[in-house]
Amino acid sequence: MTTETGTGSIFATPSMSEEHTPELALDTTPIRFSGFIALVLGLASFMAIFGEALIVVPAMAILLGAFALRRYSGDRPVGVIAAGIGVFCALMFGVWGVSERHFKKQQMSDQATRFAYEWLQLVGQGNIELALELQIHPQRRQTQSMPLTDYYERSDVGAKMMQQFREQDVVPQLIAAGDKPKWVPERPAKVYTLFGRELTQTVWRDTSGVYPRTLKIVLEYIAGRSSKVAQWKIELVSDFIDDSDRV
Repeated sequence: MTTETGTGSIFATPSMSEEHTPELALDTTPIRFSGFIALVLGLASFMAIFGEALIVVPAMAILLGAFALRRYSGDRPVGVIAAGIGVFCALMFGVWGVSERHFKKQQMSDQATRFAYEWLQLVGQGNIELALELQIHPQRRQTQSMPLTDYYERSDVGAKMMQQFREQDVVPQLIAAGDKPKWVPERPAKVYTLFGRELTQTVWRDTSGVYPRTLKIVLEYIAGRSSKVAQWKIELVSDFIDDSDRV
């Protein structure tokens, strides 16, 4: 026996149709993995502060980020926001690194030029002992209480060093010229790194004509450790030969 309510049986099997359960839509939002790579490189762009060669890190982040930020139609791809953050970080750290190195090079250039000029003045004034000391590494220089004249005249080691100093390249001509030369920079100082050493090349010209050739003085920048102040060392003094003159 059956009992009917309306037109359907109470024992009728229910059916699952489109009217009762909506169709499950597939997520078709595109993913741009280049955006996530740009984010990682952008965060790693802080390394550009520590070396000129590491500027390639923010450069790669910007390139990948620009690729991930290209135009799209429809829903925004996953990874676009990450790409924007990566590009921002790369620009910030990249500009920071380039600016810091630029200011450091400018500061080193100014300091090296000033110290090279002061060294030339020491030689011209006959303060040969102090001029020699400035060619020695700061850790091996004599203490301030040590009379330099006595050390370089009476000490066997000091006397030998003084002899070698007076015989090196152009030093005898500079000593003989005294304070007559009027030194001016011939060209801007050149800051460079060689085998991990920070060097600056300065080029000088004597406007008085006493010293007829152009002079080159290379200085080494020695960074201070802990509380010690950074210092300069005269690395090389010689006549300057322009590369264009060799052609």
